[in-house]
Amino acid sequence: MKASEALGLCKLADSGVASVTSQARVANLWAGMGSIIRLECSGGSQKSIIAKRIRCPCDPSSIGDQRKAASYRVEASFYASKYCRELSEEGICCEGLHTEDDGKGSITILMRPLPNETLSYMEGKVAEAAVRSVAKLHAYFWGSERAREAVEETGLAEQGTYWYLDTRPDEYDRMDGNRGLSARLKRAAHGIDAALKEHEYQTICHGDLKACNMSLSRNPDFVTLVDFQYLGKACPAKDLAYLFVCGIDVDDDFEARREDELLRLYIEELAANGVGDDADAPLPTMEKLKEALDLSYCDLYRWMLGWGVWGNGFLEGRVEACMNNYGSMYN
Repeated sequence: MKASEALGLCKLADSGVASVTSQARVANLWAGMGSIIRLECSGGSQKSIIAKRIRCPCDPSSIGDQRKAASYRVEASFYASKYCRELSEEGICCEGLHTEDDGKGSITILMRPLPNETLSYMEGKVAEAAVRSVAKLHAYFWGSERAREAVEETGLAEQGTYWYLDTRPDEYDRMDGNRGLSARLKRAAHGIDAALKEHEYQTICHGDLKACNMSLSRNPDFVTLVDFQYLGKACPAKDLAYLFVCGIDVDDDFEARREDELLRLYIEELAANGVGDDADAPLPTMEKLKEALDLSYCDLYRWMLGWGVWGNGFLEGRVEACMNNYGSMYN
């Protein structure tokens, strides 16, 4: 980036910036749609600024490009919203400093940097910190009405997460529909999707809870989240399923012990943040949350069977057990 362009960006975030002392590319975005750059500044209150510069196709033709383009608009909307300002004060996300969207595919998001390096793995106390932060995010938007308001007022996604069935027809078509667990899950996929959409527990989900989308917060009992492209309304168990499969590192006793410990911690953190005070948006019970989690594991594995299976190895066995128990209900 030219020095004059970098300085212009920094001044949008902090008018007091006098110069840009260095710039470094942090990451390239999927499908060549832009990059993330760290700018070091002098003269203003902001010493470091993260610039996410996005260049989407003007008329995306593929479902994948349409999904990505929509996700960047969601992220820009979030960083420009009151929700980002309030959640950043809680340490759940970085403060958005400036956003621009020209409506033609060019989007710029300027934000404060993370308090620490992004994580590469999570276990023990760090995994618990992640669960607390996810619960705090969910609590902020808890309940179908509250989540719907956030979507309508701010432009968050009508459906959160990036693997939901409506935008994954290619992966669905690639599933083996003739034999084994894949065929059973393919037959049940639409029923499971509908059950999660209609589930009594609804909130705004982060939608991509990989370790690299988190860093330890200044308070080590929590993490700070980034990458809000897939922020939208969904059953909260979808976030938990992805976190448990693709985010944290687990031992052999995860299903026997650790999963329940983390779910209890999640419910406790929801309660500590006011969930349950509204009779129309009750605090989840352990039993119903685990049922929703089982459905969410199945939903996540459905996408993976068409994309590629990765993450913690307990998932296949868990999904098979779920399908044996109540898969026929969703055919």
